[in-house]
Amino acid sequence: MYSESLNFQEIDRSLENILGDMPPEFISGLKSNFERNIRSFVGGSVKLELRLVVDSNSVISNLLGFAKTGESVLHKLIHEPFLRLYAPSTLQKEVEENLGQICAEKKLDENRLITTLRRDILPKITILDPTQFSALLSSYLVVGMRDLTDVPFVALHFQLGTHGIITRDKDITEQPRVKTWQLRRVGNVIMVFKKGVFSFLVYSKLLPNVLLSVFKIATAVLRAALEVLIKIVRFFVNLAEGTVKAISKMPDWAQLLLIIAAVVIIFEEKARNALMNFLKEVGEMIFKFASEVYSQIKNLLQALAPFVHYALNILAYLFNCYQETMNQLRSL
Repeated sequence: MYSESLNFQEIDRSLENILGDMPPEFISGLKSNFERNIRSFVGGSVKLELRLVVDSNSVISNLLGFAKTGESVLHKLIHEPFLRLYAPSTLQKEVEENLGQICAEKKLDENRLITTLRRDILPKITILDPTQFSALLSSYLVVGMRDLTDVPFVALHFQLGTHGIITRDKDITEQPRVKTWQLRRVGNVIMVFKKGVFSFLVYSKLLPNVLLSVFKIATAVLRAALEVLIKIVRFFVNLAEGTVKAISKMPDWAQLLLIIAAVVIIFEEKARNALMNFLKEVGEMIFKFASEVYSQIKNLLQALAPFVHYALNILAYLFNCYQETMNQLRSL
């Protein structure tokens, strides 16, 4: 019943919506917590970061999308703390020159797009020109014969050892030596990282505190029930002890009368039955109370069963998210 009402796909959609609405500052805090504490689990430091070179065509296509809809994938991803973008200094010149021509043809507001480029996009890109001769030479041999303007981008990728280049340019994508990315895939990997750092927070910080609280509450409930039972038993024990002490302080003739009364009770059926009924009622009262405590605990556990089921599903899902994050890191 419960497994049909909640599955990993539903949890995944809900978590993606939640994480998608969270501000970058909060996600950055989750990332810092992950990188700071994961070393105690894996035995070394981990940098949860996607380092990519972005080419001019990708920036231009996203600016054109922004001109139409007021938003673009690059605009959304560029603020993610998991993404670090690089580009050579030729990026700005190429983008602005091409935008001028495209805006004239499509009658778009060039000034608005140039302002967006300079204000929103370029500040989020680390501008570096490749200087290593080996990187420049390798880049020229790979793409220089097809398009010289691609050489600085590929050379920067080789020099920095980034995870690849964001591009749709076939002059680059068709080269087996160069790992290329599309922005959709970048977004998918970043979402994997987001879910991973959130899952790590739950397992490393929240779950231990929750389990400790549940344990304390359960222990307190059981202790209270046991204390009541002990008090009832102690009452009858004290009553018996008090009776014995009172009898021991009686004069001999009074003790003799009690002995005679006890003998009468033993041999007198009505008296014996009355005593047995009294003891039976006391025993039934104690048993009834213990049964009531057990019933209340059972009802409580039954009421919590759906929540426990959901919680176990969520914990299993979050553990998968953590594993997926580590696997993604290893594959980069």
